[in-house]
Amino acid sequence: MAWIQVIDRHEAEGELREVYEALMSRPIPSAYLVPHGGAPGIHRAHSLDAGLVRAVFTATGTMHAGAALSWADRELISAVTARTTECFY
Repeated sequence: MAWIQVIDRHEAEGELREVYEALMSRPIPSAYLVPHGGAPGIHRAHSLDAGLVRAVFTATGTMHAGAALSWADRELISAVTARTTECFY
């Protein structure tokens, strides 16, 4: 299994801390809330590049805005897309 270094919410400084705070102020489905109170895994996976985190989650937040699809429908589409493209995460 591959391993990458990540920076969790309580370790973040500077721009990454600001990005985490902005992300955590948005509504998050309960499935993404972690018991230790840190950042969800998908956020931590991008944590070595704060600018990338901001860009990725601004784009996905915009795409997921509105009520055209439920959260569950979006997750299903994401899962099928990941499976089709052989993307583990």
